[in-house]
Amino acid sequence: MAMKIIGIGANYYDAQETKGPKPVELMIFSKPSTSLASGSVFHYPKYIKEVFYEMEIVLKISRRLKDVTEDQAFEAFDEICLGIDWTAKDLQKQAKSKGWPWAFAKGFDEAAFLGEWLPVSHFDNVRALDLTFKVNGEVKLKGNTMQVIASYEQIISETSKYMTLEPGDLIMTGTPPKPGPIHKGDHCEGYIGDTKYLDFEVV
Repeated sequence: MAMKIIGIGANYYDAQETKGPKPVELMIFSKPSTSLASGSVFHYPKYIKEVFYEMEIVLKISRRLKDVTEDQAFEAFDEICLGIDWTAKDLQKQAKSKGWPWAFAKGFDEAAFLGEWLPVSHFDNVRALDLTFKVNGEVKLKGNTMQVIASYEQIISETSKYMTLEPGDLIMTGTPPKPGPIHKGDHCEGYIGDTKYLDFEVV
């Protein structure tokens, strides 16, 4: 059975905002398994003119889940990684203007670019991780997973109401503000705390 890749949009409070109540609805989208990629090179897609970076924590589901509570979802993942949810902004804008799904905007080849998988036990607290994304040495994204609007458990619980989650399914949990464009020739680095987990060139 092929794995699922679930993405969550607009899931971080801006550093200047005051946290509010949990969201009633989540912005959920999916990517095909063919969008998975990793390594030292990201290939800028041939038919896309504007690609935006969105670096975030990715969860790997460890057991079968169907309509679970947030309490039941608490230990439903045993590995995490740092990943890039690439967005074809030009295709997304076109789709939005027509009220169409974002299938190609989020699901092109290499649109889910992942670093190495690490056990949850590797970190003191996976719910309080400092995230930094640099392009050509300049900090472009900076945040902490404590800024999420919907917690990992809420995301897993809500998703499991509508689709059964299986071991190996991936959930991309959202990026700190604010995403921006990437270009051929850029050198990108992603950090959790002071440790670099992503290091690649855009070609």
